[in-house]
Amino acid sequence: MFKELPIAKCCNFISKASIYILVFLLPIFFLPWTSDVLDFNKQILLISLVFLSFFTWIIKSLVSGIFSVNLSKIHIAVLILFLAYLLSTIFSLDKYGSFWGWPRVTSESLLTIIGLALFYFLISNIFSKKEIFKSVIILVLSSLVVILVGVFHMLGLFILPFSFTKIASFNTIGLVSGLGLFMAVLLPVLIVLEICTKKWFKIIFVLGIILSVIALILINYSLVWWMVLISSILTILFGMFKKELFDLRWLGLPIFFLVVALFFLILKPQFSVVPRPIEVFLNQPTTFDIVLQTLKQKAMFFGSGPGTFIYDFLKYKKVDFNMGPLWDMQFGGGGSKILTILATTGILGFISFLVLMALAVFYGLKFVFKQIRETKSNNYFLILALGILIGFATQTIGYFLYNSNLSLDFVYFFLIACFIGLVFEKRKDYSLGPSSFLTVGVTFIFILFSIFGLWLLILGGQRYAAEISYTKGITVFASGSKEEAIRNLEKAINLNPKLDLYFMQLSQAYILKLGDEISRQDLSQDVKNKNIEILINNSINAAKIATDINPNNAANWSARGLVYQNLIGLLNGADDWAIKTYDEAIKLEPNNPYYPTQEGIVYIAKAQTLINEKMGDRNKILANAKDQLDKAILLKSDYAPALFQIARIYQIQGKTDEALAALENTQTYVPNDIGLAFQLGLLYYQNGDLEKAQAELEKAVAISPNYANALYFLGLTYDELGQKDKAIEEFLKVAELNPDDAGVNKILDNLKAGKKALEGIGQEKSAEAPIK
Repeated sequence: MFKELPIAKCCNFISKASIYILVFLLPIFFLPWTSDVLDFNKQILLISLVFLSFFTWIIKSLVSGIFSVNLSKIHIAVLILFLAYLLSTIFSLDKYGSFWGWPRVTSESLLTIIGLALFYFLISNIFSKKEIFKSVIILVLSSLVVILVGVFHMLGLFILPFSFTKIASFNTIGLVSGLGLFMAVLLPVLIVLEICTKKWFKIIFVLGIILSVIALILINYSLVWWMVLISSILTILFGMFKKELFDLRWLGLPIFFLVVALFFLILKPQFSVVPRPIEVFLNQPTTFDIVLQTLKQKAMFFGSGPGTFIYDFLKYKKVDFNMGPLWDMQFGGGGSKILTILATTGILGFISFLVLMALAVFYGLKFVFKQIRETKSNNYFLILALGILIGFATQTIGYFLYNSNLSLDFVYFFLIACFIGLVFEKRKDYSLGPSSFLTVGVTFIFILFSIFGLWLLILGGQRYAAEISYTKGITVFASGSKEEAIRNLEKAINLNPKLDLYFMQLSQAYILKLGDEISRQDLSQDVKNKNIEILINNSINAAKIATDINPNNAANWSARGLVYQNLIGLLNGADDWAIKTYDEAIKLEPNNPYYPTQEGIVYIAKAQTLINEKMGDRNKILANAKDQLDKAILLKSDYAPALFQIARIYQIQGKTDEALAALENTQTYVPNDIGLAFQLGLLYYQNGDLEKAQAELEKAVAISPNYANALYFLGLTYDELGQKDKAIEEFLKVAELNPDDAGVNKILDNLKAGKKALEGIGQEKSAEAPIK
């Protein structure tokens, strides 16, 4: 028979082995070479192994001549969910991010949904009951590794060799709260496996339960305890309904977790020995308001696009949000997965996900209330199905209270598939004869997925290589190697020219490199001018390409505006372009005070470039700057950068008293800002208030001992106060930081000779900060 051919057996083995490997690896999988070490790499693993399994399964079906399918209506719900995500991606604000994920939310991408849908289909169709049982055990064994790593890290025992893992909050699932939800979902599965497995496995699962208790206590988040409480209650209730399957004495385990959860929820004990990592989420009312605004703006049916909640948040967050301590945080997801899906995939995606949940719950309840007539030998499959159902139900409730990540979504689809495979055995075999239309259909699917898979392999490989180069570029840039950083960013763009993030970061790298080039003294002026011109053009082009690729990302317009802002004085019209660009950012993020503040700064820079003959224009431009800064303060009354720039306007206009009052007001909001302390000290010095100048400049130096400008004016202040020794001490520090500055050496000579510091130099030197 065809199905006995070696190639069919080989394909069948590869197909199932790929799923086993995926089930074990995905929860623990991460790689250190990309900026997103978790979900980005997990997605690559998911797609690679799922497509390998699917291809080999199709080949096995064609060779054996039999196509077997589990007849479950859940398949239709999963297909509808995929179609909803497909339509949402087509109409997305960011089609690239919605399809691929990174740099948007990887778990919400269409590619991830494709991988999860195929994964569900394969588990529920090609695995027997025993193979499903085996796969569940594999997942639990993987989860024990996850929990062990999480516990070690929360205790400060960093067992992984990578620098980014040397924090208490690191685990292979995601956030610590995500790890807690992961354990709450798998807890009933652990319990039922402890009941229905043999001796040695029982020991392993008991160890897993003990580790879970330790980890849950260390995490100690209210949300996690609520999930444990729900899981325990469902286990007890469903166990009572299915008491014919096992001895009810095992219910002592979920009762124990019920009591522990209530203890921590009611008494809220804290353990100072193990400080909890702080995690911040949008609350449900704020999320719901953003969702409603998103649906009203022509996105009712398809949403803004999978993974684009951050765009919705930035555009529709209320001004009141700016009054909170976390006003400048950006949220890529809402207060729950369900609300996030409603905003990003619209009503179609929302309803399709609810249908999937509802059908699975319906079949679950049908199983709970169904009269069991199985033989004693098959009871352990039903016990396992019960544990899986409870885990699935717990996670379903969790989706209404918490957002998700790829590992949690993977477990969700895995549990649905396993439950269907265990409870609904009805499968239909179709013969794939040589003249069968079904054979043509299966062959078409095979060719279609082969082409699609090959396309994913090529583009995905380039995308991964680009991400490695990008991450390396960002890393070396942080260490000060601008040239190498630019080379790596350019390499990333050559490999993946569709990603706006790379162009945005490259534009900023060019601008910072431009600053270095301008200050170089080792080049001829012609070579220097040529290099400067190249860097100016490159920075503008990179920033423009970023906004062309993704015009709906406010960060791209912000970066482009910053490029033009830094070119004021070097490029004609840069100030006007900067203002136009920031206006585009304001359209996408209207309640962020940063953008009107930046426009105010641009106007100030423009005013300072005007010559005296145009003082009338200068005052008008400064008035425009003040208008923009007032807008920023209306958005956030304590926004220190805007208040500080208003003080600068007063200073430029010669209104010293107003400038001082504005700076003093700003300092009430940012008492430890080094730049503000220096500016206040400088104004006090210029105004003759030497004791206050001394206090502010000493504060600036205390914050940054090598702040040359602050040391310079602190030395001048000491000189005016008659403290020559202290003045000499400060200028010795300045001379050490600036050994080639002849003016500083002259000041030291004056001080040592008992003269005034600036004698023979000119009092105008004291009106500016000459040291860089």
